[in-house]
Amino acid sequence: MSLKKIAGADDLMTASDAGRILGVSVDMVRLLAKSGELSCTSTIGGMRLFRRGDVVELARRRERSRSGTRLRRVR
Repeated sequence: MSLKKIAGADDLMTASDAGRILGVSVDMVRLLAKSGELSCTSTIGGMRLFRRGDVVELARRRERSRSGTRLRRVR
C-alpha cells in the first residue's frame, strides 16, 4: 500500500518550483521576493523557500490581472 502526500498550503518550495507554478524564471521569482510581492523565508545558507499557498495565490492574482486587461473588440 502506498500513501500519496497531498500538497498543503504550508509546504515549502524552492524558487525553481515556484517559478514552474508561476510560469516565470528563477530570477523573476527572486525579483518578486525582493520586491515583497512574494514572501519567502531563507535558510541559514541563504536559500529562499516559498510557501505553496503564497505561490498559488500570486499565480491566481497574476492570472486575474492578465485576463482583466485584455482588450475586447467592439462591433
